[in-house]
Amino acid sequence: MIILFNGPPSAGKDCAADYFKHGKGWKHLSFKYQLYKETCKYFGCRYDWFMDRYDDRSVKEVPHIDLGHMSCREAMIYVSEKVIKPRRGLDYFGKQVADEIDLKKNYAISDGGFVDELIPVINKVGSKNFILVQLTREGCDYSSDSRRYFDGNVVQEHIIGHITEINNKYVLPHKFDVVTHRIHNNGTVQDFETALEDIYRKEFNGGTRTSYKAQKGEAANILREPVRY
Repeated sequence: MIILFNGPPSAGKDCAADYFKHGKGWKHLSFKYQLYKETCKYFGCRYDWFMDRYDDRSVKEVPHIDLGHMSCREAMIYVSEKVIKPRRGLDYFGKQVADEIDLKKNYAISDGGFVDELIPVINKVGSKNFILVQLTREGCDYSSDSRRYFDGNVVQEHIIGHITEINNKYVLPHKFDVVTHRIHNNGTVQDFETALEDIYRKEFNGGTRTSYKAQKGEAANILREPVRY
């Protein structure tokens, strides 16, 4: 089983993945982790040095000589778009993540925002074994990020605090036939974890996917009223 958290920077993706990792015993996967490794390999820098710099907001966006006078984020974008994808294909990182998946285990993926990344993962596990969770948060958008929202079949909206509308320009045009929940994450961590637990109860039963009757083209029949916490 796969649950993927999709949203802009600081929307709560890592927090959500940690909830499933530590609270449910699920494995944690990340498309970006593959890019971290490739970036360090390309520039010949130590992984721990790069990650310390990437995780430090005071220097993350500061160019460094060891990264070709680029910041950590710029270096990652360069390696992804100018080095890896032209040479190995747009779906390279998706294939890397898919190869790590053991079909007998459950996984939480804490990022993702490119169609070519997601397709290999869905092909590996099947759309019925994949849950997409969109995260919105006041003041968080994709204006500084090249990733975008995936478009799935929204079956439920979990409103914490208030609704944060998704700007359509940040939604990918490709439509995925996967069950999708949307969390408007504008409250406390406890409220957020309550919404995550609600999704877990509705979609999984002791770690086993609950069967949905809705099939492709029937998304409108399973839309529900927003749930408020």
